[in-house]
Amino acid sequence: MKLFRPVALCAAVLLALSATNAGAQDYPVRPIKILIGLPAGGGADVIVRYFADQLKNSLGQTVVVENKPGAGGNIATQAVASAEADGYTLLFSTSNPLTGNFYLYKNLPFTIHDFAPVTTLGQGSFALAVGGKSNINTLPELTAMLKEKAGKAAYGTPTSISLASAEVYMAAVGATARLVRYKSSTQALNELKAGEIDYFFLDSTGAIGPVKRGDIRLLAVTTTTRTTALPDVPTMQEAGIKDFDLSSWFGIFAPARTPKAIRDKLQKAFDHIVRRKETSDFLTNIGIEALPGSPEKLMELVRGQTETYRKLSESGKLDAAE
Repeated sequence: MKLFRPVALCAAVLLALSATNAGAQDYPVRPIKILIGLPAGGGADVIVRYFADQLKNSLGQTVVVENKPGAGGNIATQAVASAEADGYTLLFSTSNPLTGNFYLYKNLPFTIHDFAPVTTLGQGSFALAVGGKSNINTLPELTAMLKEKAGKAAYGTPTSISLASAEVYMAAVGATARLVRYKSSTQALNELKAGEIDYFFLDSTGAIGPVKRGDIRLLAVTTTTRTTALPDVPTMQEAGIKDFDLSSWFGIFAPARTPKAIRDKLQKAFDHIVRRKETSDFLTNIGIEALPGSPEKLMELVRGQTETYRKLSESGKLDAAE
């Protein structure tokens, strides 16, 4: 009987592979759930719901968005990390949870290896904002004010990329300021308008409305090129900060062991959506650039931004919370 065991084993493996391939070909046969670690109504939520609706039309299956805000996106991220790897639970992630959060939170219950990248969707900038009633009109003026106050000025940070942007900026110009942490950009905006803080970096999507209302003034954006929705706002490099490049991006991740055939099917569907002019127009109007990509492109973004946070952590600029 021992002579037949290898044959039986091979048959079992082939049967399992056949079942997996068949499942991938049929996928999806039931609703897909996309988790996001931010509350409903914000810029990222608007974006994920647009893609969920388009994915529904592309795959012919219901796609549900589930908001799991809290802990900087860690709650939603952990839920996907521990979900069944069958393609029916996905993570819509901003650039924070799988990069900066590893340095901002202690003992996270997941690592980057718990996820399989699917593709990129869009890329935006963060914008350096001062209050609408501030007498600061340019980045050099802000720098001069920070140096004059010698650590007594204040800046706000609702997210890890906001904090990183501020720290990279101040390190580049040799300035310091007092850090005020917020749970949301809305809180920071209210404090900025009230004059309780002097500046903070917020995502370009969230900046458009307050700028139009005159609540804030933008001095620069963090990407190497100007944002289409904010064409009059210079880049940090144009404003004099050499090599400054920090972007906010959006991507889709699946649990690590999700079959490649399913991930490939999802990547193809999302890529088709991203490349549509309708999608590009929608994203541009809210300050985001469409970013067609691949699993490799998404991981390239993850590695690059993780390295930025690693350097900030080693320099003592990031404090990890429990």
